[in-house]
Amino acid sequence: MNLALLTYLSDCTPKVRSELATFSQNVAFDVQRLQELGLNIEENSSHYQLIPQLPLLNLPQISTALLPYRVHYEPVISSTNEWILQNIAHLRKGDLCLTEYQTAGRGRRGRQWLSPFAGQMMFSFYWTFDPKKSIEGLSLVVGLAIAEMLDVQVKWPNDILFDGRKLGGILIEIANHKNGLLNLVIGVGINVSLPAQAEISQPYAQLCEINPNVDRQTLFPKLIQHLYRRLDCFEKEGIGEEFQQTWQRHNAFFDNEVNVITEQGIISGIEQGIDKWGYLQLLCENEWRTFNGGEVSLRRK
Repeated sequence: MNLALLTYLSDCTPKVRSELATFSQNVAFDVQRLQELGLNIEENSSHYQLIPQLPLLNLPQISTALLPYRVHYEPVISSTNEWILQNIAHLRKGDLCLTEYQTAGRGRRGRQWLSPFAGQMMFSFYWTFDPKKSIEGLSLVVGLAIAEMLDVQVKWPNDILFDGRKLGGILIEIANHKNGLLNLVIGVGINVSLPAQAEISQPYAQLCEINPNVDRQTLFPKLIQHLYRRLDCFEKEGIGEEFQQTWQRHNAFFDNEVNVITEQGIISGIEQGIDKWGYLQLLCENEWRTFNGGEVSLRRK
């Protein structure tokens, strides 16, 4: 309890002192919990201050670089995917939402996505396709575009890896928006620089390991522009031969023994990349098998 609060309490009635003391204890508990989640919060004599892990993003600079797409920026938000879903009626294809911290971020299959304040690259964007167009392999396109730009690896279907550890993740959702198009919300989270006390349950990597001087401000527009180019190419060509070859160069598990975890059990084999639909190919005792990304998980054996 700081000195300013103690001085104020001394001039109050016993009841008010008790209520304020309880309030102060609750605030201190909440601050401690937030610190355990990786937020850098400092206390001085009159207030608490949230300290960014990295310099905050410059919205005007990023918006200019990404014209004609519109960029919405909120330092703290529940979920960038949720913001796109809620505002989709007013958005155009390619419009984005950026944030420094999500209070309710989520990953694939509803998993929680932890996001220390200003320590990651977190964004979601609105994209559309002709409803007659197959989007099989779409998540691979997003994952590969990011891996290419960062010069790292992918694990099927769309995990971004560095040195075998997870560097980033992707969440794609179909939006219920009646405009005659297939409407998608694509969310991306990439670790840049995380505090040591961040509570993450699996081995993780950070961009600062690859480049200690990484600058989110300049990387954001380059990454998004390359991602949009890949999506445009996918819309025209699907998972073509060039894509499959590029995927193979970034494939972290190619020719490795792996386990494919399905609802029916675990299937072991040698990972052999992807086919023209983006399905995983596995060589199991001289038999080729393929798997859809929506039904299985892939692990190194």
